[in-house]
Amino acid sequence: MRRILIYGDSEIKKSIEIKNYLIEDAEVVKIDNSVQDAVEILKHNLFSNSLFGGKKVLIINNIDKFKKKEFTEITKLLSQVSSESIENIIITASSKVKVEVEEKKECNLPKPWEEDKWIEFIKELAEDLKCKFENDETIKYILDIYGYTDTILYEEMKKISIYSEGIITKEAINEIGFAAVNVNFEEFAYMLSTKRCDEVINMAKNFSQMHDFNIVSFISYIFRYFFDLYRVIINIEPKKRFSWPEVQKISQISGVNKMRVKKFLGVKFKNETQFYANHSVLYTKKDIMDIIIKLEEMDRKAKLGEKQEILIFDLISYICG
Repeated sequence: MRRILIYGDSEIKKSIEIKNYLIEDAEVVKIDNSVQDAVEILKHNLFSNSLFGGKKVLIINNIDKFKKKEFTEITKLLSQVSSESIENIIITASSKVKVEVEEKKECNLPKPWEEDKWIEFIKELAEDLKCKFENDETIKYILDIYGYTDTILYEEMKKISIYSEGIITKEAINEIGFAAVNVNFEEFAYMLSTKRCDEVINMAKNFSQMHDFNIVSFISYIFRYFFDLYRVIINIEPKKRFSWPEVQKISQISGVNKMRVKKFLGVKFKNETQFYANHSVLYTKKDIMDIIIKLEEMDRKAKLGEKQEILIFDLISYICG
């Protein structure tokens, strides 16, 4: 009997790892904290043979979500009891937990600023789906559109790959992608960062009522927007005016998209009528870092089920004042 701990904040990566430990023709038994008498079910499976007399694979999902008493009983059983009928016991958790196992597999998402690691991560998901992206720029594009929530990315990639015959292109993303793409997060983020309170509130009211609006994806997008702003601000000296050549240079140094840098620094082309606010005079480095910390806190609350309307308007109030 082999015990494997698969832990981390990437639900999709954990699911992919689980598949590596499933045994052909083996009975699969799943236990989680929503099951009544989980401990008794575990005991029954440890002390009895498979329903069909063959091998079993036991999956204990989210062991860290069990009540303390159940968690203690489960980990004690796993350390003391062995079963000849069970081939693998797969234990999943959102973070590393103290449990006696033979193998440990870490499945964490890259940090939002680790662009190269995100590209590799998306390629791993694509490999599992037996599809591929036309190039790395398309991977960056899908991250810009959907954010850094792996479950959303995976489902959208699956859908797009089916309709695009296994090759994911920018065109396919735009034509086939999730309806949430129609919500202009970029416009919202810009108005929020320039503290246009009334317009931001009106937009928030509209898209928060959409049935397919995803609060986690939304917060992820706003987080990356302000993190990009931070990357720009730390690479400049604040001043009233910037030029296009400066935008190009700062984009190269910071790794932030040129058009986003252009807006951040209030640069507009001669034929443009829209005004862009110079963020270098609106925010200090500390201001932006405080917003980033606030967004990390909101992300945790969103994943715990906090009402999206409360989170959105709390964010607007925090930034716009």
